Amino acid sequence: MQLRLDELMDKLGVGRILNPYETHPWSYYDAAKGITCSAEVRMGMDGDEIEAEAQMVYDAPPEGKPPMEQICFIRAKPSGEGRWDSVLFRVRGQPYGEDKYNWQEKCCLFFSLLAQSLQMNEIPDVDALLEEAFRGRNRGGDQRGGGGGKSPKIQAAQLLNKPKGGSF
Repeated sequence: MQLRLDELMDKLGVGRILNPYETHPWSYYDAAKGITCSAEVRMGMDGDEIEAEAQMVYDAPPEGKPPMEQICFIRAKPSGEGRWDSVLFRVRGQPYGEDKYNWQEKCCLFFSLLAQSLQMNEIPDVDALLEEAFRGRNRGGDQRGGGGGKSPKIQAAQLLNKPKGGSF
């Protein structure tokens, strides 16, 4: 993926370059569900490492879950010539997506979608966001090819005619 630092920060949803020791946090508490979800992006003390992390904290944990659950963890490091690259992505403590095409960018997209949910005062649906980021129903995701290689047959006149019955 190799991005400039400002591009990486944008992809993670921060929107600016962090200084060493600095963090950019998001958090939302849903009183009805008794869940707090928090996320943050932080710059390491020497400015040579970026970590992004999200966690859920439960007032009353569901059966079999601890009171605090790490949702995801991303580590990025400089890769040379002013570029940065994601080197680690974990979901619920396990490596995730490294077998997927362009996983480094997709893990940043996932984190950004999670941060957007928190900004909209929503507890994120982690599995749905993973599906959107890594399989990208609306973005093409990992799907290759598709329609047999033929161009659709559209008459130029069809594109120029106004639709009947009012407006678009």
